[in-house]
Amino acid sequence: MLRPGRDAPRVGPLFADTRADAEALLDALGAESGGVAVAMDVPETNTQAVALAEGRGMKPSFDTARMYTGPVREFARERVFGITTLELG
Repeated sequence: MLRPGRDAPRVGPLFADTRADAEALLDALGAESGGVAVAMDVPETNTQAVALAEGRGMKPSFDTARMYTGPVREFARERVFGITTLELG
């Protein structure tokens, strides 16, 4: 999904089975931005997501931390290339 953002259109969520799939989705969303650079909240725990963002010339603009009150449920971290929103996780 590509949605309005404060400084740039934001990509997310971006879930994909492979980095190649994520690249194809990101490229398609970028094409919808009308030539405007897009932003994406990339989970640091997915090294392929970080490499994808860096490969597209994206640079970190701020850091966040996830906090949990209990055990973290298992999920396919390697499939999360862009989180939905910082407000929703």
